[in-house]
Amino acid sequence: MEVVHTRPALLANFEVLALLRELNADHIARTKTALRIKKEEDATGKPTLEQHTEEVSENLRTVELETIQYLSAEYQPTSQQSDHGISQLVRDLAPFSITKAEKLQVINLAPTEPVELYVIVEELEDRLGDRMHEILGIVSKSLSATAPTTPPQTASSTNATYTETVDAYEVEQGWDHEVEDAEFDDFGEGVGAEGDLDMEDDD
Repeated sequence: MEVVHTRPALLANFEVLALLRELNADHIARTKTALRIKKEEDATGKPTLEQHTEEVSENLRTVELETIQYLSAEYQPTSQQSDHGISQLVRDLAPFSITKAEKLQVINLAPTEPVELYVIVEELEDRLGDRMHEILGIVSKSLSATAPTTPPQTASSTNATYTETVDAYEVEQGWDHEVEDAEFDDFGEGVGAEGDLDMEDDD
């Protein structure tokens, strides 16, 4: 096995979610195109041996879809985050003596109470003292610092996208069970951490 590209930076949950949504949308589009071509071939009675759909691991698709569902949940900070807000949060956290891993946790968990900071930052009082409330204020500000170019996805829209994905995937795989048979409890956008949270050692 050869490593082609080393990991240049850590990814926040917001960035992972954005990437998975992009891959998911691309997969749905390719699947729909393949199904349309197959129907046209069946209608003309001239099927070809060409494989129109790309082979995708069933386990991989399951992990991708369930991760999207989890990160899109209403209780996750990702539902209130934006590219602009996270970028601003990273810049505002620069003056504080916290490591890159701790910054990543602050972005992912978006703490709003002091007790949440205690489980993110080691020796919180010794390193930050009374400035913990300043960090909490910065985090809260980042959650409302939105500069959206597209409307945020709601729980219903996320579920609709998920159902559409499952429908397309089931047709592609030839499954005969109904989507309604499966139950999903979770309901439900990444650029901010890139650069600052690279893989270099903390000073």
